[in-house]
Amino acid sequence: MHRRGGRRAYLRANRNRLKHVRNRERKEIDKRQLMRKLGGYVVLILIMIILGYSLVSFGGQTLKIVGQSMEPTLQNGDLVLVNKARYLFHEPERFDLIAFKQREGDNSYYNVKRVIGLPGETVTIKDGHVFIDGAALSDLPFDENILTEGLALEGVTLEKGEYFVLGDNVNNSEDSRFANMGNILKNEILGKVTYRWLPKQNRGRL
Repeated sequence: MHRRGGRRAYLRANRNRLKHVRNRERKEIDKRQLMRKLGGYVVLILIMIILGYSLVSFGGQTLKIVGQSMEPTLQNGDLVLVNKARYLFHEPERFDLIAFKQREGDNSYYNVKRVIGLPGETVTIKDGHVFIDGAALSDLPFDENILTEGLALEGVTLEKGEYFVLGDNVNNSEDSRFANMGNILKNEILGKVTYRWLPKQNRGRL
């Protein structure tokens, strides 16, 4: 009897010990799974932060138009989207709308103008018209005769990485014709203005 009772006690003790070991192993497994989940969340958050930073740094940015120099294409107060990645892979093209930082004065906002002259070209304005390397430029987005030639009266030759810009409201625009702005360097360009977001009724591609 004592042997049988001792054996039962021994088996119960072994079962309890085994159960305890299994519970401990289960807790360890649960802990490892929890750590893996937490690690996955941390990695996901880091990826989202990196993607968000990349989007802001190299993707898109909204800008508010200041002034009337781009009328009628863009109005004062319009909210536009700038494609900041565009010129990482392409050069600015003629008639592109570009956003760039002012080099002088208040640097709290970006300017938006239209590319007219490209690197290596000579831009001249005479008799109200734009000439590129002596040939009249057609298909301009504005119809007005240019009343002020400014620096372009004698011709402006663009060096590598330089662009000559005009506002669409050409007779009410401070642009590359004037010394306080001059030619725009590529490294001053934020990106290409591609879309008007506000006002809603005028939303669409530019």
